[in-house]
Amino acid sequence: MHCSMVTGLIEMSVFPLSVVFFGNNLEVLECLDSVSNIVAVFTRPDDGSNENVNSIKKFSAFSGIPVFQPSKKELYDHADFLQKADPDIIIVCGYKFIIPKEIFSIPRNGTINIHPSMLPRYRGQHVINWAIVNGELETGVTLHFMEETLDTGDIIVQKSVPICFEDTAKELHDRIYKEACCLLKELLKYYNKQDKLQGKKQDSSVATFFKPRKPEDGHIDWSKSSVEIYNLIRALSKPWPGAFSYFKNHKVVIWKAHIEPDLSEISHGKLINVDDDYISVSTIDGQIIITEYEIISADKTIKSILLKNGDFFT
Repeated sequence: MHCSMVTGLIEMSVFPLSVVFFGNNLEVLECLDSVSNIVAVFTRPDDGSNENVNSIKKFSAFSGIPVFQPSKKELYDHADFLQKADPDIIIVCGYKFIIPKEIFSIPRNGTINIHPSMLPRYRGQHVINWAIVNGELETGVTLHFMEETLDTGDIIVQKSVPICFEDTAKELHDRIYKEACCLLKELLKYYNKQDKLQGKKQDSSVATFFKPRKPEDGHIDWSKSSVEIYNLIRALSKPWPGAFSYFKNHKVVIWKAHIEPDLSEISHGKLINVDDDYISVSTIDGQIIITEYEIISADKTIKSILLKNGDFFT
């Protein structure tokens, strides 16, 4: 369902929906603030690993919205608060912990999760990265009701998003959540709180599920095709940990690259050309041209000492 199709709902009354937000996406929070009355925000605890938390806290403080940062165990302690707050709806987007039924069942109109794929395909975590790694040409965003099993709730609305060959995960992420905000804004703007939102059951026979990616999953296998390696690089580019290789026990993180067809080299992982601006590395069916990389070492001169034509990445 596209954004324009949501407008068939009855326009809301003068009094906007009361909403509790669980998540880590500032753009979605700002979107919610423009069309609803946010009574509380729940985000991840401070651990120094996510800049979005500070942005969420600053925005909430400026808007006079109370912010809570419970641990996984502490989450249950907020059920009484949420019962008293009596929100019309809970919106979830990128929350760190699984929300228990004792909480997601509180709102009279349910809890809606924003998931960055066309469910039931790509259930699970890190699915934007997985879609690029797998060479998908299309993904999307789904607003669905939350239930106890992950990403299986009834679908309220969804929209497809194309994946361009040059897209990094960050670029695709931003486009997906721009569409999510469009869907969410239209849904809440035209939703009459006296009615109950309806969803459509997912077809589990076509569902796919993906586990969280770990940093070590970014290790490049140079025996794979140029396209597979390129997809891994763009799927893990900043702000993710990066695809990487090793050179004489030094980790080399590759941030940007492109493909150049060339079948002249047989040995994969070989450094064909080391230049000030790029490094070309052979694959089984061409070359990867690395234009931005980082060597993890305290030795600042390591590039000129170690990287030479004819050597190999492992």
